[in-house]
Amino acid sequence: MIDFKSMIEKESVFDVISFFSSSKKGIGYPQIDNFFVRYRFDVIGNGEFMRTFTEMRENGVVQWGEKMVVQKGPNWKEPKFVTQKKYGIE
Repeated sequence: MIDFKSMIEKESVFDVISFFSSSKKGIGYPQIDNFFVRYRFDVIGNGEFMRTFTEMRENGVVQWGEKMVVQKGPNWKEPKFVTQKKYGIE
């Protein structure tokens, strides 16, 4: 089981958004936002989450799918913590 709490608390906003967008179907934007509200509200409150997400879209790291789904963009790269299999990632 993936330890989302530790991942969100310890990793960069950029890497966490990259991780969530990595599935073939993507993930709903409200779900990503909800994880940060729950475990790291400071990045929501100070605007870091929104700035990072916008920058990632502009740079092609993530892109919009249908109905506010966040998907991998053409410039997406796997976060280092995924290759290291941290937080229960297999």
